[in-house]
Amino acid sequence: MEKKKTTRKKIDGEQFIDKDTGETLSSANPGVRSVNTVDEGVVIMHSDEFVVIDSQAFMYIQENFSVVDIGRIVKMSNMTYGEFNVLYNGRVPHDNKSLMESLEYSRNKFSNFMKRLHMKSIIYYIEGYEDNKKKKYIMLNPHLARKRKTINKDCLDVFRNIKQLDDGKDTE
Repeated sequence: MEKKKTTRKKIDGEQFIDKDTGETLSSANPGVRSVNTVDEGVVIMHSDEFVVIDSQAFMYIQENFSVVDIGRIVKMSNMTYGEFNVLYNGRVPHDNKSLMESLEYSRNKFSNFMKRLHMKSIIYYIEGYEDNKKKKYIMLNPHLARKRKTINKDCLDVFRNIKQLDDGKDTE
């Protein structure tokens, strides 16, 4: 869905005069300090399906992972959902088995890949209970990619901001 882009512009109401009455804008509308203008050449696009990937964080990924790994990380970024940036398989959170199948990895290679992602602060595991059963959820670092504007602060607390690492190298 698209909508026209409007911009709030500060004005001096004394400089604008109504042609019909000769009255200034500020005398006709006391307190007016700005007007909204519509930019006809630009539209704002909205979608619940946008994936926002930070370009600096993406550079970190490019320096630390292979092209194949990057493709899988980008694929994972499209699986995020919710305020904790959990990886989902349709309507249910991914577990290691379903994510391994989605990323088309063998068990050994998948395990090594996930360890590298975890060590580089790309993913994080969080545990919780559902129907009295322990569940393990996989979160993607929201400093890298997300599908929403708001992220739970607790989610940010578990991830390093990979955009701020020195020269794309780990500093631990």
